[in-house]
Amino acid sequence: MRNYIVYSFFILCSVAAFMSACVNAESVKYQRYYADGSQVYKVHCQNCHMADGKGLAQLIPPLNDSTFLRTNRAKLACYIVYGLNDSIKINGIDYQFAMPAEKHLAPIDLAKVLTYITNSFGNKQGIFDVKEVDQNLNNCQ
Repeated sequence: MRNYIVYSFFILCSVAAFMSACVNAESVKYQRYYADGSQVYKVHCQNCHMADGKGLAQLIPPLNDSTFLRTNRAKLACYIVYGLNDSIKINGIDYQFAMPAEKHLAPIDLAKVLTYITNSFGNKQGIFDVKEVDQNLNNCQ
């Protein structure tokens, strides 16, 4: 009986350690993407969308509309890479100012900046994975 208890305890500890490692690895990945995405944002996005993500009056849209970001998640990488010439409506305001293309950004940089944007400015939408960005870019129109 004593061996059964020791064995059961060992199994439980092993499972707990494994689960903890998985959670920590995902947490570390998120933190790394978020921190790196912050830097990409500062270099490529902040001049227009501002440090607080509020945009610029009615010229440049804010990045704090979680509903817009969630609804258009599959298009966000396309907007960054190919720019945007159509008008978009965010928080009830039509924005018609063209967004320049950032074709030079690698998918990993897109994943990181999108992780930052979709988890800043009041947004909480989790990590953008490189595979998701690649898939979304393949579906751009």
